[in-house]
Amino acid sequence: MDSEARRSRLASLFLRGGVTVGIFAAIIWLLPMGEVWKAMTLVGWWRWLAVACVFGIGHVISAYKWSQLVHAAGAPHEFGLALRAHMAGLFANIWLPSIVGGDVVRAAWISRHHGVTVSAVTGLLDRALDLLALVILIACGAILTGDLANSALGSVLFPLGLFLLFCLVAALMALRYLRPGHLPAAMRPTGKKVLEIARALYARPGPALRSLLLAIFVQSAFVWLNYYIGTAIGIDVHFSVWLMAWPLAKLMALLPVSLGGLGVREAALAALLLPFAVTGTLAVAEALVWQSILMGFGFLAGAGSIMSGKRIQKSG
Repeated sequence: MDSEARRSRLASLFLRGGVTVGIFAAIIWLLPMGEVWKAMTLVGWWRWLAVACVFGIGHVISAYKWSQLVHAAGAPHEFGLALRAHMAGLFANIWLPSIVGGDVVRAAWISRHHGVTVSAVTGLLDRALDLLALVILIACGAILTGDLANSALGSVLFPLGLFLLFCLVAALMALRYLRPGHLPAAMRPTGKKVLEIARALYARPGPALRSLLLAIFVQSAFVWLNYYIGTAIGIDVHFSVWLMAWPLAKLMALLPVSLGGLGVREAALAALLLPFAVTGTLAVAEALVWQSILMGFGFLAGAGSIMSGKRIQKSG
């Protein structure tokens, strides 16, 4: 059974690798890569480093957010440990099959100190709040962009944003009263975990609300960084377009179809910006600059977490 599971995971890994290669092959085939590279170089090293620094600060805040959730779960938890675990997760996101895989590495660090239950529940809760923040930004972006788009697209985006907000409120209210027995049998195992997270939210609304506000702040900052990069390379669209398109592309990258969301994020962003007269060349160039920051900071974070772990072992 274990060998079958290993073969299945290996097959999934090769499949996602093939999808990643296929998407990038299509991008290289369809776009003038010389122009893509030229657009990327317009960012400049000083601007790239500035964005990387703000990106790093955002992840320090994210680590703090997660550490507060661990505290709320009743587990004494040092921020330094949360930061090292979070940075290890960022490094893992580079090479694991899905960007959610970094959450597993992060939880593994914490499970050594507080057990599997605390690490699993707080990790899922933290991820759920991040996804909730992305949906809120997408809805707000769609509402604001509706007035800027052409009449046909605007007539879709504005009500879509309102519909997303309505669904969000309805889902949160439904989770308050839903029980595992209300779900179909096939959905109960997963549904039980989701309902456990919802009960944790309602039982301790203060920490959860503060964490949600921090998640919205961090994700909004990341949207602004992409807007800043896009402006530098010649993408001339309103910030509200980025507020809708970038979180939506990030959500699509969470789908387990490629390695770490590679290729999916770039293709999705190009498709989402196309109705706003942004060429695929510029959209892919911006996405690749952002990807270089993700990978560059991920390697730096991995090296930092490893070195800090060695110092702790020596001092112990």
